Amino acid sequence: MTRVLSVLVGALLAGCLDVPSGPEAECSTTSDCDSASGEVCDEGVCWGNPPQGMYAVVISPPSSRKDLVPRELITPKIAPDGWLSDLTLDKPSVFTGRIEAMCVAPLACDRTAIATTITITRPSSFKGGPGFKVVAESDATTDPTGPSFEIAIPKTSGYDQPYTVTVVPTGRGDEPSGTGTSPAELYPPTRFTLTAKDNTITQTIPLGGANLPTIYGSVVSALGNGLSHYRVVALGRWEAGAPPTEVSTVGYTGADGKFRLVLSDRLVGPVEVVAKPPPNGLPAPTLHVYGVSSSTPSQQVLTQPANLGATKTFTFPVKGVDGSGQVKGVRGARVQVKAQAGTATTTGVVATFTAEDTSDDSGNVTVTLLDGAAFASRYKLEIVPPASSSMGVLYDVPLDLASQTAPLLLPTRMAIRGQVHDVEGHPLEGVSVTARASLRFIWSFDDSSQPFVSSIPAATTTTPETGEFALWVDPTVGGLWGHYDLAFDPASKARAPTWVKSDIEIPRDSTQTTVSLGEVALPDAAAIRGMVLDAAGVEVEGAEVKIFRMSDGMALCSEVLNAPVSCPIPAVLQGRGASDAAGVVRLTVPR
Repeated sequence: MTRVLSVLVGALLAGCLDVPSGPEAECSTTSDCDSASGEVCDEGVCWGNPPQGMYAVVISPPSSRKDLVPRELITPKIAPDGWLSDLTLDKPSVFTGRIEAMCVAPLACDRTAIATTITITRPSSFKGGPGFKVVAESDATTDPTGPSFEIAIPKTSGYDQPYTVTVVPTGRGDEPSGTGTSPAELYPPTRFTLTAKDNTITQTIPLGGANLPTIYGSVVSALGNGLSHYRVVALGRWEAGAPPTEVSTVGYTGADGKFRLVLSDRLVGPVEVVAKPPPNGLPAPTLHVYGVSSSTPSQQVLTQPANLGATKTFTFPVKGVDGSGQVKGVRGARVQVKAQAGTATTTGVVATFTAEDTSDDSGNVTVTLLDGAAFASRYKLEIVPPASSSMGVLYDVPLDLASQTAPLLLPTRMAIRGQVHDVEGHPLEGVSVTARASLRFIWSFDDSSQPFVSSIPAATTTTPETGEFALWVDPTVGGLWGHYDLAFDPASKARAPTWVKSDIEIPRDSTQTTVSLGEVALPDAAAIRGMVLDAAGVEVEGAEVKIFRMSDGMALCSEVLNAPVSCPIPAVLQGRGASDAAGVVRLTVPR
């Protein structure tokens, strides 16, 4: 009864307000709808006849409601009349405590709280879901009794995976803080798991320890002289297959080039030691040593390669052929020049050098490079023009310093064209159309190249009243032919759903300049709604509700060369909405 009254009150209030006109009413009575499939007419909308399939819902409270936390709802109950049940937000479990230095009796303990960044994550309860993540700061305080952090998280049930808590001491900048030794120089990050079954969890988190593995070493020139102001850190993993992250204290070298790193505990596999030169000094390479033990102490010397040469500034014109056939400068292109000297197996120490700039209004880019034999013949280019440009990317292209004045001619992108219609064949105005590299395309590259492909800006446009769109995409990257996902997000006044046309293959024809999709008809839309309540049963205004379609298909994982071991195929967002003053949220999903 509360639900019905609230919906009616919301509808009456809307009739009294001067609000922008929405779409024309599609019904006046239920007989105008597909009542045989459960649809009912209300607010001029045919609600119901929801699509079949595996769905999940994520409900997020408004930022003003600190007493509520997000909730995931798997296989939600959607009635034939489109009513989405059980959109109730929960009270949090409050995780509170202190971050202190580990102390072993009978030593006198320093109870000063340590300033850190705390990141708490948990995988989604449904396959491919967004999961949970919160980032908070702990305070540095000399008060030995009070908490230094307080974080609200959703409670865990017997079916939920535990949270992963990562604590990283502050002061990890490229240079020392200048106000004394930072916590990051004294204590390595730590990681542990946490369940949250109670209303409150109180825990003191210790950092550091007497028995943690330590790496001693120095950063020196080719002549053996110490190199100062280098930032040194170890990269490693707490779980096999995870991306590498910083897992040690931070060291800043003095005039003698020496450093000391304390590793985190419970690491998996070896670590990589990285020494990065100061950002405000002369250009110099970053030095890497791989395969360092994460469980035993070691000594490491990171030596600069010989023959670095002098720093020299180079200016390159970045150009492309525009639609009129003229060669013109490309404005706003992101340019990176990279080089590597040595390998882990031959020299032990790998030196990398990177310079970058953005092309100016004339298409010129200026970078400062080292011109010695160590790098001069090894430079390679990465160029990424703006998403709206008809010019394409260059990846891993050798750069000949001898012909530095020759223009860098970018390839021409391919246009994906089409016309968006609704299910009845009418052109749709105001549809946001976005082209992104598909998982098939990204996972066709090796691990070192995938970040570049993922970083290419997505091309986006909005349809005029004709429903037409044109998006420029790279037909190939690094010699591989592209596949793209097209996401369609209609204007709120349109009775059409958000929809993704997946894995559009670029024809393997270098003479072709356009992929024509013709008329792209968005699926029929199902209108569903529900009421967001708090734990006390009171309506919540401003909560965001997202509905995802889950997929159990895993074929793609075996069809590409370099899918991650976990093969994280994301669930597809089908619709989103915010609850109104009566707590009612309205969603449109594709059938």
